Amino acid sequence: MWEKLKKVKFVNIFWVLFYSLIFLVLVNTGFNYLDPDLGWHLKVGQEIAINRQVPTVNLYNYTYTGNWVDHEWLGDLLAYLAFDNWGYEFLVIFFAALITFTFIILNLFIYKSLNKKTIFPFVAIFQLLGIFASLPHFGVRMQEFGVLFLLLLLIIIDLYSRSGKRKYLFFLPLLFLFWANLHASFILGLFICFAWLGIKIGERILLFKKNNLYFLKLDKALPIYQIKHFFYFTLLSLGATLINPYTYKLYSFLGGYKNQAYLSLIQEWLPQYRFPLHYDQLIYLALGTIVLLFVTYRAFKRKDKIELWPFFLTFLFLILSFKSRRHFPLFVVASFLPLISFYSDFFSGLSLKSYRGFLKALTILCLLLVILNQALSINFITQPFSSFCNRYPCAAVDFIKENDEYKQAKLLNVYDWGGFLIWTLPEKKIFIDGRLPQVEYNGKTFIEEYRRFFNKEEDKAYLLNQYGIDLVLLKSSEEPLRLKKWERIFFQIRKEQLNSKNYLRDYLEIAPEWEQVYQDETALIYKRRAL
Repeated sequence: MWEKLKKVKFVNIFWVLFYSLIFLVLVNTGFNYLDPDLGWHLKVGQEIAINRQVPTVNLYNYTYTGNWVDHEWLGDLLAYLAFDNWGYEFLVIFFAALITFTFIILNLFIYKSLNKKTIFPFVAIFQLLGIFASLPHFGVRMQEFGVLFLLLLLIIIDLYSRSGKRKYLFFLPLLFLFWANLHASFILGLFICFAWLGIKIGERILLFKKNNLYFLKLDKALPIYQIKHFFYFTLLSLGATLINPYTYKLYSFLGGYKNQAYLSLIQEWLPQYRFPLHYDQLIYLALGTIVLLFVTYRAFKRKDKIELWPFFLTFLFLILSFKSRRHFPLFVVASFLPLISFYSDFFSGLSLKSYRGFLKALTILCLLLVILNQALSINFITQPFSSFCNRYPCAAVDFIKENDEYKQAKLLNVYDWGGFLIWTLPEKKIFIDGRLPQVEYNGKTFIEEYRRFFNKEEDKAYLLNQYGIDLVLLKSSEEPLRLKKWERIFFQIRKEQLNSKNYLRDYLEIAPEWEQVYQDETALIYKRRAL
């Protein structure tokens, strides 16, 4: 037995322990918080299962009652069926396994693409950095399907580019068929396909004209027939996205999201330079920026040439990630190959042979200890909507249910609690939730209209009367953004600049026509006195 174990390669033991650790970290992440949108995902999935059709009109709000396209309908349905049959634990484990599986595939893809033994530590380090920096975007979340599908798309493109075999392209329409029914990020996938076509056509033209662009690497320019085949399959993939319950209306609905106010109003969509800063993400993005700058410098110094496709991918997702943190996991996947290739070459001269045995033993020991710690710290949750009452208004919902006088009252709710209320208080329509922040409403976006209630300059009485609101559910206190001492000094910023007052709550406290009827550590309820 011991002799057999001694024959097992260290690298195999390492990767088993490594991905066991990643899986447990993701499971812990899933159980440690409740995603604000989970409630509406499950409720919509339940409605689809009961009615045997997807929603076409928004029935959950009394404000925006127009057409609605659930671009995540299949994920919502599957999530509800899993939750109903196997519980919340299954959902957490499934999504943790989904991301773990994604990074295992990424690992295999990198090894096959680079075919170097020296990349082993760099793959582990960059995956660890990328996954831990992406943890705020993981959990029980439909967007994780987009991370997997983006990786699969890039692998199909790479395999086809290297081999020229059309058999790989037959997976494209199938990929987009599922992608379009699971998450709207399929549009980004289509853009990538057309971008790849544009780059390959451009390379072909430059090669044909024999332009003296010394800084571009054109030896991987593809023949015309290969580009044509990819174009045909891209069109088939575009057609496959129309095989959904909404057909072309999926595009018309998503195309209506023109106003990007949500990028500055919703925490997850904020750019990287907005507080609170995510330093782990900034470090990873800086490592990607270094690669782009160094490759560009070497190209213009005639020491190397730029390969357009990986350079474009890294640059595109770098910009998207700086513009919005939500795109960071996509950057990790899209930039992984050029980053590993660059840094493994850069540090290729580093030798630790004399310490190899010690480092192997230390690595395995550390992994085992951290895995044990993660396994012991898992807090299994079976009832997510009653397990996070310090962040969500569990008792306040019970209070509303117990008082018949509030059944017909129009409720103004906190945006973050919308999804929770849709699941826990389904009998009452609410003001807003996380499904439609970008939709055009009242001459602006829905999220902007909601934010008017909290602006200092707005007439609160007018807005409350305009919507006929008789009941207001607010947070008892706002969680302040705390700056480190060195941040306050370096950025010359005061905490008052980051933490605004809740002007709506201040108004309700002093307005004679309103009274507070409920309070706990999480939530406050105000009602109109005439109610």
